[in-house]
Amino acid sequence: MSQSERGKKVAELAGEISAGLAKALEENRLGEIPDDSLGQLFASVVRAYSAKAQAGDPPRAFTRGSGVTPTDAMIGCTAMLDGAGVPLFELGAWQAWSTVGKRKRAPDPERPEIQE
Repeated sequence: MSQSERGKKVAELAGEISAGLAKALEENRLGEIPDDSLGQLFASVVRAYSAKAQAGDPPRAFTRGSGVTPTDAMIGCTAMLDGAGVPLFELGAWQAWSTVGKRKRAPDPERPEIQE
């Protein structure tokens, strides 16, 4: 499979998964989403995002219109830290020492609430 084919396949699957999860949220049917499957997706996305961030300027974590709220982000971050066994204070120390994630990007005019 070529890189362009892989990219198209990932984009297609991401759209399908996103739509399926959005429908489950809208219909309040979260119990139909297996926890292990959700964890597998979460882990794969976090690892891929982390690799891209370490390789250069990371993409935006959330696309326009994703609907992710600050509360959603905080819950997700807390779950990731807990799942990886990282105390919150260590995140602060790591951010002080690391350059990953500190790159400045032009503000997104469609998301003025997010100032980088």
